[in-house]
Amino acid sequence: MSVVKKKNEHGRKLLYMVFSVAVAVTLWWYVSYVENPTLDSPITKSGIQLEFEGEDVLRDSNLIVSDVNVRQISVSFNGRRRDASAIANLQVRAVVDLTDVLTSAVPTGTHALEYDLFYDTGANSTIEEAGCYPSMIEVTVEKMVTEQIRLQPVYSGSIAEGYMADSLTLSRDTVAVSGTEAAIARIARATVTLERENLSKTVTEEAPIVLWDEEGSAIDMAEAGLTFTDGDGTVKITQTILMLKSIPLKVDILESLTATDANVRINYSVPTVTLSGDPEILGDVNEINLGTINLKSIVTSYEEDFQIRIPNGTRNESGETSVTVSITVENVATRRLSASNISCRNAAETDTVAIITQSLDIILRGDEAQLEQVTAENVRIVADLSQSAGSRGTFPVAARVYVDGFANVEAVGDYTVTVMIT
Repeated sequence: MSVVKKKNEHGRKLLYMVFSVAVAVTLWWYVSYVENPTLDSPITKSGIQLEFEGEDVLRDSNLIVSDVNVRQISVSFNGRRRDASAIANLQVRAVVDLTDVLTSAVPTGTHALEYDLFYDTGANSTIEEAGCYPSMIEVTVEKMVTEQIRLQPVYSGSIAEGYMADSLTLSRDTVAVSGTEAAIARIARATVTLERENLSKTVTEEAPIVLWDEEGSAIDMAEAGLTFTDGDGTVKITQTILMLKSIPLKVDILESLTATDANVRINYSVPTVTLSGDPEILGDVNEINLGTINLKSIVTSYEEDFQIRIPNGTRNESGETSVTVSITVENVATRRLSASNISCRNAAETDTVAIITQSLDIILRGDEAQLEQVTAENVRIVADLSQSAGSRGTFPVAARVYVDGFANVEAVGDYTVTVMIT
């Protein structure tokens, strides 16, 4: 056989094979879509989630579904072979009307209920429902119980250095929870948690309410059949943050000729107090002033208790309410001297003044060498009658003592002179 003949024979075989395949495909198409026989067996769609309607109506009657025997159903469909893909893609809803239990003489207990199927097969579809499983479902209905549960605020996090946590408050104290008696009995506590880190200012935010059982596990409310009946399950929680600050205590001193900052030592039994307060208030507080001490009124030492008065809007965290202030005047000498050079000033023109006091013991303070040279003739005692002008009678008035001729010596202490004004 020639080469040409072999090639022609091979081409005829290939053409025959292509023709055979085309005929087979055409026959399959004709049988499947022109003749379109019915399916050999129904197609079943499984795992269709049940939907429940009318729960709000039951709640209005103080009823609640506590159990359902199944949550998913299966539906089978018949049709033509060409409908197989349409059945596979069919969206099916199964809806249970819970209000049907209200038609029962005793709505509580277990009820067998039907469900309605909803699906769209199209106007010209040959799809038909072949059956469903189960055909009915069982629901258990119980009396609904509502209880007020006390809320507990919880702060989870940290506080910035120099600050402290104060009150943790909620916008409400309780929440109403509804469910079966058994489900309500599971609730051991209810918390609202604020989660923050390194907090340095007061913060308020909405946070969810979490219910807990006796074992300390969070309760899945949907699974337990519990609902909040007086809100959306959130509460405003506020963590108040206070600044914490150590504040020095201080007395002001009025210096005198022989007692100044250079030779006065001040000691505080409590040098500082720790205060807490709003950062806007406490941020500007840098010291607490106890009062003023006139160094001319003391000799060489002084001690007095002062009340610690903290600023409004702050709180004393360290607890001290008083402090003892001790003052010592150093590097000076003292001397007592009796003086009788007493006069008065600022008397009214109509007043006649008689000085009853004839002499006073004066304490002098200053340079030791100069103190030895001071005599009574250098000391003048002057009573000031400006506060007594126009008065009548005998009474003490404040007096000031002058030491003439000595630059580093002064009289210290407080003095009064008794006068009679007519």
